[in-house]
Amino acid sequence: MTNRRLLFYTHGLVGGGAERVWALVASGLHKRGWDVTFGVDFEDGANEGFLPPDMKRVVFGRSHAGAVAAIAKFLRAENPAVAFAAVGASNLKLMLARMRAGWRGAAVLSAHGRFDAEPRFLGRLTYRATPLTSRWAARTLAVSDDLRTYLIRRFRARPDRVVTIHNAIHLPPAAHVPSAAELAARPDIVLAVGRMVPEKGFATLIEALALTKSNARLVLLGDGPQRPLLESEAVRLGIRDRIDFRGYVPEPWPAYREARMLALPSWTEAFGNVLVEALGHGLPVVATRCGGPEEVLADGLHGRLVPPRDAAALAAAIDETLADPGDPAPRRARAEDFSIDRALDKFEALIAEIAPQ
Repeated sequence: MTNRRLLFYTHGLVGGGAERVWALVASGLHKRGWDVTFGVDFEDGANEGFLPPDMKRVVFGRSHAGAVAAIAKFLRAENPAVAFAAVGASNLKLMLARMRAGWRGAAVLSAHGRFDAEPRFLGRLTYRATPLTSRWAARTLAVSDDLRTYLIRRFRARPDRVVTIHNAIHLPPAAHVPSAAELAARPDIVLAVGRMVPEKGFATLIEALALTKSNARLVLLGDGPQRPLLESEAVRLGIRDRIDFRGYVPEPWPAYREARMLALPSWTEAFGNVLVEALGHGLPVVATRCGGPEEVLADGLHGRLVPPRDAAALAAAIDETLADPGDPAPRRARAEDFSIDRALDKFEALIAEIAPQ
């Protein structure tokens, strides 16, 4: 193919895992020689640092109707070979812009979570439109096989046009992974990372911390509307002094290097970026059986799995993991299955398959 122009579009580079993945993939393809433009509805600095300074960027506007018109204008003027959209209503707006522009390139939509984790009306409408959009788009990407099956069974997505490409995860250099002895020498610090919303299950994690037999500390990276409630719950349980609420941290890697383990207590999780990040740093993990974690951890081969919303089971798993953090090497090897380079190879193969010749 001669047209190497690509558009990557999302609502904004806010502080979220899906937005970070989108920035990493776009940046990786840019470094491999693709002519990538990154489009957003509004500017936000949280994940801006993952885009290289020389990448072309465009702001389409906060108004949904205005953004659709601006995207359509971009498609007509720039005629990218493939346009990729991610997160909530961005998928729907790309499809509307495509029809408005009469553009004949390949539109690729992507799903990064489940319907019940989407709070916005247009985001929910996007899921309900899946029977149509999965037929009109060249492909719809799912970040896990579990999510792919979910889209097909619940929203009647067209099976032959829904493909799995696991999230591209930033991994530290292998030399930074601790030995088993170095990991065992770390203090009992449990790390948790994510937006503070109910479905992330942090209330259960705080309850579990109060039930643990050790005097472990919890480091929580993230922010969100549930933070005041979580802090109040920690006070009520008498463990506020054992929890470090650090807020959203764009570069969380130092926290992985000080922790002894990671806990992911979500009710629903399509993939689980933080699990791979933890494995990449050699950390043992405890996660809930809520979709993506079973896939990342190979159904418990690479970490402990417990039922969602079960504080007692989570506490027991945390105690077991802190007592024996194990060997980091096999965990690092598993994380390599989700490296940025492997994801980029799959994106390039997809582009070769669907891009107009």
